[in-house]
Amino acid sequence: MNILGKEFITEHMPQGWVICEELKYGVFNIIDKKLSNRKHAKAKLQYINDSLVKDCQNRGVNPKEYWHYNGTKLLMKLISK
Repeated sequence: MNILGKEFITEHMPQGWVICEELKYGVFNIIDKKLSNRKHAKAKLQYINDSLVKDCQNRGVNPKEYWHYNGTKLLMKLISK
């Protein structure tokens, strides 16, 4: 899922479902590994998308500026929920 220009995926790993951010050259960074099943992972990723897009729109900035100044902080808060 593309969220404000960054790619995120859900993936099934040996320890369970995770949400990953795609970095460069096909490298993935696991950002959430506390997911019970595929449905939960997809729902949480959609919630993260909706929350970040809404916050970016409310701030009136472009996605690049948003990630630089605000997005990572809110992303970490959303993951901890």
